[in-house]
Parts: sequence; C-alpha cells; structure tokens
Amino acid sequence: MSTWDGQERRKKKRFGVRGCTVRFKRGGMMSFLSLFGEKLITLNVSESGCHFINRDALAEGMAVSLQLEAPQAGDKVNAAGRVVWCRKSAEHDAHHVGVEFLSMPKASRVQLKILIDNAVLEKIEITTKVYLKEIERL
Repeated sequence: MSTWDGQERRKKKRFGVRGCTVRFKRGGMMSFLSLFGEKLITLNVSESGCHFINRDALAEGMAVSLQLEAPQAGDKVNAAGRVVWCRKSAEHDAHHVGVEFLSMPKASRVQLKILIDNAVLEKIEITTKVYLKEIERL
C-alpha cells in the first residue's frame, strides 16, 4: 500500500451521497461466477470513481465489479473498475478504498448522473460511532 503524497489527482469532483452503499466482487474473466459481497458504506462518488470502507485491505490494481445503490438513483449502478489506492483507517478497524471506474453500461451511467445530481453533501465526515452504527444497519 502506498502513502498519499498530498497531491490531488482527481479529475472529477466527488460527492457524498446519503444512504449510498456499494457491493463488490473481484473482477476479471471468471467474475461472472462469483457473487457480490456485503453492503459497504460509500463515502463519496464521482463520474470516474468511488471511495468506500472495507473490512479488509484490497490490492492496488485489483480488478473489481461494483454495484452502487442509493435511494436517489432508483436502479443499481453497475461498473467495472480497479483499486487505485487502499489505506488502513486511523479510526476504524477497516480500510479506505478508492476505485476508478473503467467501464459502465449506458443505463448505469444515466443512474450515476441522477445519483450525483441529487447528492446533497460535498464531503462526509464519519466518526467511529456513526461507522459502527451504519455497519450494524447493513
């Protein structure tokens, strides 16, 4: 895992979306054989990627398939992507994971735009107490 050097590299603005969750599975040729994992808390989303919390570390460069869900979007947003960074949380017994979207069906792109257009938060700060409460709800 690399350490962040403080330089902002994002090309698209990210938004916190209340109630947004993500499920993922390893991507690749045989990914259609596996099931999506548990719902995880999504901290922010953009047109080009997302940031979520996972219990385990994920390897940088790992291919993933994602399903984003949020009340504002209606249908699920499906995307293929890759892990671009992963770091241990200072507060939680979990890891922060950043994923870049590499491909997405047209219908999911429309749903993602709806989700982002209806985002009300530009940044979500999450405390340990809130994190643990949200994990229990999922």
